Amino acid sequence: MSALRLWKSWLELFDAEGPDEPRSDPTHLAALLVACPAAGGVLFWLLWTAMVYEGGFCVGEGKIGNALAWIVLVVIVEALRRARKSK
Repeated sequence: MSALRLWKSWLELFDAEGPDEPRSDPTHLAALLVACPAAGGVLFWLLWTAMVYEGGFCVGEGKIGNALAWIVLVVIVEALRRARKSK
């Protein structure tokens, strides 16, 4: 498959097929490709800091980091719980 043909097939993915079809926006795809790994990285960092960093679970030298990570996790879980209740 030539490069030009491959490029055209890539662009066809984003063409509108009709007035009743939803239109796909390349910026939505780009945001998805950036937001998902970023959210995964934040979650990994929070869990690692809360449970592993310098002994984890608010013991050892990393007490402040562990405690802050737990506070952030509790705030996020509570915000998600309230958002679910409000629906």
